[in-house]
Amino acid sequence: MEQVLSQEEIDALIKGLSDGEVETPDTEEAEEQVAAKAAEVSSFDFVAYTKGKKERLPALDFIYDRFCKSFRAALSMLIEKEIEVNLAPLQYVEYDDIIKKLPLPTNMNVVATEGVKGFFIVIFDAKLIFAVLETIFGSTTISPAKIEGREFTKIEFNVIKKVIDIVSAEMEKAWNPVIDITCTYTRSEINPKYITMVSSEETVSLAEFSIEIGETTSWMRIVMPYGVLETIKGNLLSTPAREDLEMRERWYDKLRSRVYDVPLEVRAILARKKLTLEEFVQIKQDSIVIMDKYVNDPVDMEIDHRVKFKGKAGVYKGNKAVRVDAFVP
Repeated sequence: MEQVLSQEEIDALIKGLSDGEVETPDTEEAEEQVAAKAAEVSSFDFVAYTKGKKERLPALDFIYDRFCKSFRAALSMLIEKEIEVNLAPLQYVEYDDIIKKLPLPTNMNVVATEGVKGFFIVIFDAKLIFAVLETIFGSTTISPAKIEGREFTKIEFNVIKKVIDIVSAEMEKAWNPVIDITCTYTRSEINPKYITMVSSEETVSLAEFSIEIGETTSWMRIVMPYGVLETIKGNLLSTPAREDLEMRERWYDKLRSRVYDVPLEVRAILARKKLTLEEFVQIKQDSIVIMDKYVNDPVDMEIDHRVKFKGKAGVYKGNKAVRVDAFVP
């Protein structure tokens, strides 16, 4: 049953409150309790949580591990000096978290990709560019250069382009076991705001490499939008094993060598003629059969009863031969 107060009970309650016979909580104390409860509550951004909870792609770790080793060798060859390149654990973060920590000016390079339709961004620490520049020009000691407040010079951009070419070539090799890609350098920027292909809230994969050249420690970062990776996510969910790749390459080489040893029967068809059974039984010695080709017509060359080439009949070094003039698809 519903508990409803009668009019007499309501009047008695109001009288008790006004006379002080019924205790009421202190207003300040009540406000403090409400504030304490509010302090325990924190806002939750469902959109940010959803964007941050991206599925990890194991093959991407494999790709960057391959790239780290090959890039170290290629950059060492460029500057003719041994260097150290180490890869930090791969991260999936918002693009804004990356660019807001970058110094100005900074060097950001956009590289377009084919095979994987999209792009990635290569970010260089200024100290890396100066270290490579001074090493190329034969400096025995690498002094830290001041970059704040000025843009890169044309010589420095030439060095950046050389390093970007190495990054592009080694990325193609690193991706090859997973999917074939082609990398093409498009442009460089010194201000992150000029790169508008990625929104600040978009989730990206971040691969950071620490690079030691002599006593100089610098870094390089490769940023790829997660939306680009999602288009080939099926290829990135499983990691190719190195042993499987080596075995596959050996098997392919062996199979190719065996296929090349397969004997093929090549027949040169000089002419053809269709006869009825009556015409066939009437053929006798010295009979003349008119063929369907002239002497100068191309000769068909068959492999497995299929015409694959056309050529010209003749003699080569005393042997009858056919010179191939055209390929038949």
